Amino acid sequence: MQYWNDLEGSTFFSMVFSNRIEIGEIKLFSIDIDSNQSLVTMAFDIREVPDKPPRKWQSAQYNACRIGITCSEVESITIKNLPTNTPLKLTILGNDLRFKVTAISENSAIEFTTSFLRLRDPTVYLTETPF
Repeated sequence: MQYWNDLEGSTFFSMVFSNRIEIGEIKLFSIDIDSNQSLVTMAFDIREVPDKPPRKWQSAQYNACRIGITCSEVESITIKNLPTNTPLKLTILGNDLRFKVTAISENSAIEFTTSFLRLRDPTVYLTETPF
């Protein structure tokens, strides 16, 4: 996968960005693992902020955009040196049956495979430390 807009669940994401947005660097906010349901949820900021905000965002000030992915039927998960404040390079490679999700930096890594991957809707907020 090359663009966030190509992922399942990207309808709202595509509405608030006028261009396709490449999957790339992320600033990890949280990672939740539900071993009972074999589910991983990651929340993170991306460098881009929406340029076509919905009406309810137009009066708000923001300089950061948070999205995430929810993955089910997760296997072979590896996590190294978390937490980290260093941006991670996220890649999602897919074949007919599974996706390989990798988020790495020089000192940290998250890697796993998943059968189902869904983009979480974007939210925006104002912060003193944007991406």
